[in-house]
Amino acid sequence: MNDKQSTIGDILIQFDAFEKNLPTRSISPWKEAAQMGGAYLLATDIDDHWRGWPLTTYQDERWQMWVLGEFYGDQPDLPRAIHSRADLNGHFLILAFEVQPKRWHLLTDRFGTLHVYLGNKAGRTSLGTFSPAVAKAAQLNDLDRHALASFFTFGFFLGDTTHWQGLRVINPATHLVLDQTGKIIREIKTWDWEHQVDKSLTYSAAIEGFAERFDAVLRGQVKGKSVALPLSGGLDSRSTLIPLTSADQGSAASLFPFSYGYTKDSVETKIAAQLARKRNLPLQTWTIKPYLFDQLQDVLAATEGFQDLTLARQAYVVDQLGVHATHVLAAHWGDVWLDDMGFLGQTQPLSDTALADKLVGKFSKKGSAFLLYLFKESFPQDIVRHQATIIEQQLNALQAITDPDFKVKAWKTQAWSFRWTLASLRMYQAGLHLLLPFYDQRLADFFCTLPSQWVAGRKLQIDYLKKFGPDLARVTWQPYDANLYNYQHFNTWLLPKRAFKKLGRMLSYKKVIQRNWEVQFLNPQGKKELQNWILTPGLKLHSFVERKKLESILSDFYTQPNAAKGYAASMVLTFSAWLEAYG
Repeated sequence: MNDKQSTIGDILIQFDAFEKNLPTRSISPWKEAAQMGGAYLLATDIDDHWRGWPLTTYQDERWQMWVLGEFYGDQPDLPRAIHSRADLNGHFLILAFEVQPKRWHLLTDRFGTLHVYLGNKAGRTSLGTFSPAVAKAAQLNDLDRHALASFFTFGFFLGDTTHWQGLRVINPATHLVLDQTGKIIREIKTWDWEHQVDKSLTYSAAIEGFAERFDAVLRGQVKGKSVALPLSGGLDSRSTLIPLTSADQGSAASLFPFSYGYTKDSVETKIAAQLARKRNLPLQTWTIKPYLFDQLQDVLAATEGFQDLTLARQAYVVDQLGVHATHVLAAHWGDVWLDDMGFLGQTQPLSDTALADKLVGKFSKKGSAFLLYLFKESFPQDIVRHQATIIEQQLNALQAITDPDFKVKAWKTQAWSFRWTLASLRMYQAGLHLLLPFYDQRLADFFCTLPSQWVAGRKLQIDYLKKFGPDLARVTWQPYDANLYNYQHFNTWLLPKRAFKKLGRMLSYKKVIQRNWEVQFLNPQGKKELQNWILTPGLKLHSFVERKKLESILSDFYTQPNAAKGYAASMVLTFSAWLEAYG
């Protein structure tokens, strides 16, 4: 039977049970799509608030398969894909039922870009893409307080943990095999990290090699699609302009460049406009207004409460993007691949234990200590040691990597990217499908051959821009307020310019807005809504923290708002909204 193409909102398997009354991410209710071997496969449709994923189905005498997402590069033969696991490249999830001997197969992509959850309690098992539905189908109701404490510490969940005990997210590069009752038969790792420096490669050849691969990946991903293209003051978005606006673009995508900032004179949108003009592109810009509380349920559903709700700022523009494009090119994680992690030149080798302790300190959020103190009666007291132990276990699995800087990069990719970045990107799926060039393994494999010092300080990417896009390199790089030809003088002869600008802002009493919570919370309506979500009598949140303590932190926040207090207020809001909807 030929492959069939369509779309799907979410997917869920219930083993030995069938319940339709489960939470959904779209307006569509769960509907039975198939019944095989005693298990029920349910699905929801897409709607105006959730575009879900492209869906490919396949059926023959041996297999019935559902593929969510898209493959990059060569399209695999689906029946063979189950056994050629390491060669699969893309943003996908494969779910397959093997008719004989009645087994289920689940395959995640190398970087786990499409999340799927497994819930189990007393033999009742459920599997699916929307965690609240999986948890309810498996009848889970006990919160994982160690996991929640880590969430408050880092802004993302560690390892494969979730809000609930008994519910885990399936790790990247995993082939899971279950019997017809949902019991795990085996769990196989389909790819392992390594860092094998290509000693035959010169630095100049590395720039050429990156250019060649980046060009092939971007052109291949966007070909024949209408694509929303984010532009900002950083390096990754301007890098995408080189292959996408070259003269020999061929059958290119239809591009819709856009940018958004927190004020009308946003530096971010100003730089984006300069970049667009360099390549003769029209640019749509927006100034983000207070939207969060009007769209809170949609933001919560898209992110599933796995990150601070104020951080998915694309929620403000996603409906309008969906009018102009079917896909968005999310060039996330390029800034990690193409930079160092701060561990270059480590003179003394670090044990995994010592490195784990350093990572806990390095990645703990400002304001997290206060949050843990606030929740101290509800969270375990051994949380710091517990966090370090999980990270140490993750580092132990990276023993093949001897370069400490790349080892941290690999850890950050399987921890931060997997649990935070990709949850945030789901917000785009309220209106579009995702294209993820920096998660394409053609690029990833190349990065795994480069010496860390070549990418340190964004060196290789900067030289790529100078060589292949000198016009783009002459545009200001936002963090340094200078272009790529003189940014290195940030702390020398550019100091007077920076000081003059700062003095001008001080004399004009102009406040620079840098964070979304400032837009959403620091206005009368935002203050009222934040108080409602945190202080309204009867909230589930109050079983964790006394209402008087919450009154105190809100009062303190509004008296002197800063980054630490803003993070704390945002995370308390996120937890409260999640508890009311799903907890």
